[in-house]
Amino acid sequence: MDVDASFDYERSDVSSKLVACIAAGLAGFVVAVPLLMPLAFPRAMRPVTASARPALSSDAPPLEITPFEELLSRRRGDDQLSQTYGWVDRDRGIVRIPVSRARDLLSRRGLPGWPKP
Repeated sequence: MDVDASFDYERSDVSSKLVACIAAGLAGFVVAVPLLMPLAFPRAMRPVTASARPALSSDAPPLEITPFEELLSRRRGDDQLSQTYGWVDRDRGIVRIPVSRARDLLSRRGLPGWPKP
């Protein structure tokens, strides 16, 4: 088998001293970071109770403590609005009607400008 002389290989290796320095630096980093984090974020070290809300700016929305119950409550309110009659704007004569009634009226009357089936 003929060996082509145009191919060559790396003749030097990485110094073991360099590998040891990189390993020591990485180990130092892994040890130092948890020790330095309380200095960078001192508020994170305070104990927090489950009932205590985090300090937020006044324009931020409140956090949901019980999101599932709040979702159910919102859905119940939306269902009630979509199934009852009521005023949207009494001065301008705008009312809210149940979705099923609106669907019936729309199917009978159609939309202005749309072709009837």
